[in-house]
Amino acid sequence: MLLCKKVMGKEGWTRIRILECRGMDNLAIIPEQIAGFAVTEAAPYLFSACKNYEEETDDTLFWWSNEEGSITEEDAALLPPLRGECLQEIRLPSSLEKVGPYAFYNCDKIKKIELYSTTLDWGAGVFTGCSGIKEFIFHVEESKKSCMKEVLAELRQTLFVTYIGQGKAKLIFSEFFEEAVENTPARILVTNTHGCGKQYRNAFVNTQFQFQEYDSLFPYVTVQEPEKLVVQMALDRIRYPYQLLDCYRDSYLEYLKEHKLAAVCQAIEKQEMEALQWLMNYMDFEPEEMETAIETALAMRDQTSVSYLMDQKRKMGKMRRRRFCL
Repeated sequence: MLLCKKVMGKEGWTRIRILECRGMDNLAIIPEQIAGFAVTEAAPYLFSACKNYEEETDDTLFWWSNEEGSITEEDAALLPPLRGECLQEIRLPSSLEKVGPYAFYNCDKIKKIELYSTTLDWGAGVFTGCSGIKEFIFHVEESKKSCMKEVLAELRQTLFVTYIGQGKAKLIFSEFFEEAVENTPARILVTNTHGCGKQYRNAFVNTQFQFQEYDSLFPYVTVQEPEKLVVQMALDRIRYPYQLLDCYRDSYLEYLKEHKLAAVCQAIEKQEMEALQWLMNYMDFEPEEMETAIETALAMRDQTSVSYLMDQKRKMGKMRRRRFCL
């Protein structure tokens, strides 16, 4: 349930500003339209545990349920506020133009946000305290100005991004942190950046994401980041090769060939069956490596993966016997 306020847009049209969300779930979904009007603004402190709007009694305020339409304040009061630690996932509409300051302030349980690149007005400190965010789904209008760079720059933790434009890509922006070191003789502070995350977050020209710039950074991440992260980056980029040049594809593929067992074990641990099948179809494994993969699946008690790997092992044995006979 949403507390809404009718406001006048620049063009003289009535728009909707969201002031509060209520519900029993940990997922907040803001619709494109409410009562026939476009939803264009999320109020300051909307999802923060702090009180997020001033008490108002004018006739521009109303409560709205996506299932029932307009509802009374008494009915809305039956549900708890959806904010702070209650919130784990948010879906924002393409109509949204503005997100108020500190809208997600200290929502440290948020893990996933789906949004559109055309939401350009982001207030100060929107993601302050959002250390739990791991995943973004960006719907990108590639011919228009984008908020993607601005949003990613606000967060320093490792972020898994699904890019949906004219094609689809899965990208990883690794963690980074900056350390200020005093140079006493020169009386200056020198800022040292650790991790490749900042370089990846700068793979933009103006506001447009540059896939070639992103892919060109792969040699750096292979020596600075953990194997699990690099394997996932290479596998995601090859499986979703939007705007991937052949030269960079070869680099990703070469890395996967050298770390194929780690890639398989990671796919099993994450229960990513499609990734496991891709690796089995495009990589050559030795019998010892298959045994290790099966042991990993058994340890995870993943019967689906065990059955699949056992079947692949049998097929591999038949192929080897045929080759020996020839």
